Amino acid sequence: MRRNHRLLAAAAIGAALIGAAPVPNFNDPADVAAIFALEARIAGELDADRLIADYAEDAVVLDTFTPGVFRGRAQIRDGFATQLAKIRSLAHTAPETIVATNGTFGCAAMQIAFRTEMKDGTRFTMNLRQLDALKKVNGRWQIVQQHISLPLDPKTQRALLDAPIQPRTLSWSARPVEAPSTTPAQAKAEIRLWMDIGGASQGLDMLMGYYGPGDDLLVYDSLHPRALIGRKEVRGHYAAVMNSYKDIKLSMPMFVADSDGAMGVQINTQNITLTLNDGTASNVALRQSDCMRRIGGKWYSFLEMVSYPVDQAAMKGMMTGPGAAE
Repeated sequence: MRRNHRLLAAAAIGAALIGAAPVPNFNDPADVAAIFALEARIAGELDADRLIADYAEDAVVLDTFTPGVFRGRAQIRDGFATQLAKIRSLAHTAPETIVATNGTFGCAAMQIAFRTEMKDGTRFTMNLRQLDALKKVNGRWQIVQQHISLPLDPKTQRALLDAPIQPRTLSWSARPVEAPSTTPAQAKAEIRLWMDIGGASQGLDMLMGYYGPGDDLLVYDSLHPRALIGRKEVRGHYAAVMNSYKDIKLSMPMFVADSDGAMGVQINTQNITLTLNDGTASNVALRQSDCMRRIGGKWYSFLEMVSYPVDQAAMKGMMTGPGAAE
């Protein structure tokens, strides 16, 4: 009898501790400063061996140019080394940088302006978008997922190297993240389901249910030249495409998710078949990454990038075929 009382008491204490889980320290200044320093360090680094030190062993990178899918440090190092070996000097500014972290996971959404001089003497400028997912491992921030892209001209599908950067920021809600409300394993399963269903949304209202839950959200879409901030801008941009089809089929050749049960990150490649309103079929292959939060038991994306990889020779987006997905 006394044993049962002790078990009940222990259960009650455990329940009380869970119920009293503190609200996470969102955007702790030390964490934000560390993430900014990491991003500045890798953006200007020309040595691939030093660069790779800021990536986790099992990190995933979706790079700007085809084929551009790198998994693990070895592939990432080799992929970047080929590009960096051709560069003599590199300068950059990041006029738009938005960081969100709960102390365990972090995300940085950036528009970065590069000024590059190549070893053959050519010079060029390029305004890239980047969405990094980071995780604190043994007290040190490391990149676990990275998505780099250029916006495309909607009519020609040509990559826009000089898309204007119009720096803006987010006004965070009063409670932008919550304490962990599920296990990391369950969170990963929920994020996969979130992507399976949400990635094949039927209609604009269904799609918008996966963003938020407030207005503090940002989307970099491949066919829009600047960041979409807030529900009104996101809804207005996606209205046309979401009203253009009556059926959608989605498969993901690559999908990787991670979470602590409160914040989550996912990165994937997609093959999509749309049945348009006139009955014809359209096939596209794209890439998507999200920084997510679990609010009230439901997952929402609040930082997102959708892109098509670019064929470097033609400087055009690869919207279908093997060059567009792994």
